[in-house]
Amino acid sequence: MKMDYKIYLTVRVYVDEHMDIEVLKPHNSQYGINGKEIIEPLRKVNGMEYCIRDVSEEFTVEDLWHWIDHKVYGDSMVFSLGKYLVFDNVRYIVEDIKLPLKYYLDRMSFNPENVVDVQILLSENAGDVFRDDGIRYYMHSRERGKHNEPHVHVDVRHEYFGSFSILDGRKLTDDYIKAKDIKKIQKKIADNRGPLIEFWNLHTDGLTVDLNQKWELIHY
Repeated sequence: MKMDYKIYLTVRVYVDEHMDIEVLKPHNSQYGINGKEIIEPLRKVNGMEYCIRDVSEEFTVEDLWHWIDHKVYGDSMVFSLGKYLVFDNVRYIVEDIKLPLKYYLDRMSFNPENVVDVQILLSENAGDVFRDDGIRYYMHSRERGKHNEPHVHVDVRHEYFGSFSILDGRKLTDDYIKAKDIKKIQKKIADNRGPLIEFWNLHTDGLTVDLNQKWELIHY
C-alpha cells in the first residue's frame, strides 16, 4: 500500500542553553560559527511543509532522515543534521531509525494523514560536531599531545566515553563501549570522514592531515 507523508520542518539553532533566533533570519549576513554553507540551506527549509509521495508503509525513519538531508544539502551532504520527531511540541529522539516511520506514528496514536513535525537541531557550541542516535561526537579546542592523529571524542548517552581515529575509525582509548555502539560510531566516522577532518583542521590545533597523501592521490 502506497501513501503520502506531509512533513513540516523547523530548525532550531542553539548556543549553551539558549536558542539563537537571529542566525536563521533570511537576510542576516551573520551565519555564526557554522558558516554560510551550513546555515543558508537551513534558512530555506525552516518553516516549510513538504509532501513525500507514493512511499510504502515500510518507509523508515532512516529513509526520512536521508530525504531531509538531501532536501537541505542536495548531493553535497556537507553536514550531518540532528533530527527529531515532534509530537505535541515535545521532541523525541528516534532510538531505532531502521523501523518504519508509521511504527512510531502508531505508537503516538498519530494519524499518518496529518502533518508530521520534524525538528532539526544545530549547535553553535564550539567543539560540537554532531549528535546522532544518542551519541555526541565532539572535539576539544586544544588537542595537541593527547593523541598522534586526528580523532573525535564520543559521549554515548552519558554512559560511556572514548576517542576514535578519524582516519580509520580505530578506538584509541581503553574505555568500555558496547560493541553495537562502536559499530555505529565507526560507521558514522566513515560516512563523515571528510567533514570531520575539515572540522579538525579548522577548529583544533592538532596536526593537519594531508588528504592527498593519505588517500594516495599523490605519492610523495
